[in-house]
Amino acid sequence: MKLDAVMWPDSSWPVMREEWLRAEGMGLNRGWLYDHLNLNTRPAWHEAYTSLAAVAAVTSRIGVGTMVTSPNFRHPVTSAKAALALDTVSEGRFVMGIGAGGPGGDSDALGGQPITRAERTARLQEWVELTDLLLRQERTDYSGRFFSAHQVAMGGGQPRRPPLAVAATGRRGMRTAVRFADLWITQDVGQDPAAYAGTPYAEVRRQITLLDEVCAQQGRDPSTLSRLTVLGYGGERPLSSIEAFRDCVGRYAELGVTTLAVLWPRGEGSDARVAVLEQAAAECP
Repeated sequence: MKLDAVMWPDSSWPVMREEWLRAEGMGLNRGWLYDHLNLNTRPAWHEAYTSLAAVAAVTSRIGVGTMVTSPNFRHPVTSAKAALALDTVSEGRFVMGIGAGGPGGDSDALGGQPITRAERTARLQEWVELTDLLLRQERTDYSGRFFSAHQVAMGGGQPRRPPLAVAATGRRGMRTAVRFADLWITQDVGQDPAAYAGTPYAEVRRQITLLDEVCAQQGRDPSTLSRLTVLGYGGERPLSSIEAFRDCVGRYAELGVTTLAVLWPRGEGSDARVAVLEQAAAECP
């Protein structure tokens, strides 16, 4: 089981730098950075790709990734270009995490009509498809319902494609993940109240069963799609103690989860949770 952390872009650069260096020193596999315009109107909320480039420049081992890039306010052409720059600066340590996004500030920032959940899922499929083409081809022409690219050449030598991770909790989004992703992402919060299985663990189990069905339908070997689950948004508290962390590792490993991601500790009791995270990192490969 690999251990990752979801980091925060809401501090001054010296604070962010020290947190990332500490995460690297612990031996964490990868740090992921939120990709929102803002979150809960925080006074500081730094842009993800710029921040990750700075992180990649001051670290040497820890992986970096977006959690998650969203079609709500990103275009595939400019995002693919940024991904290639991060791939270079990080010397291959970057994973492009992509998700449909939700309603609210990110979705409404560019104006226009509100985007329904079904539309966000459709936009995700097209966004990932075009991004994959941009990163694989020397020149791309694409005309879609939501996104287009006209004779776009990314430059930088031969086409190269950083790994893609796709967050998806429903069948339509999972089809996109199975078709394009190197890594599937979910979390311990149910997105669809009508389908929620009742507990975080049961919900992830339900989703993985569905993911395996989609793999079978699309002819992909399920073992070729790695699975990451973020714990800490919902009912799981993996950093409350080392025993709680070990319990989470055991239960989610049984489901076939290959990576657990936890939220980098903040707020009251954060020192104690960081200490648990440090011990947990020492126990993970």
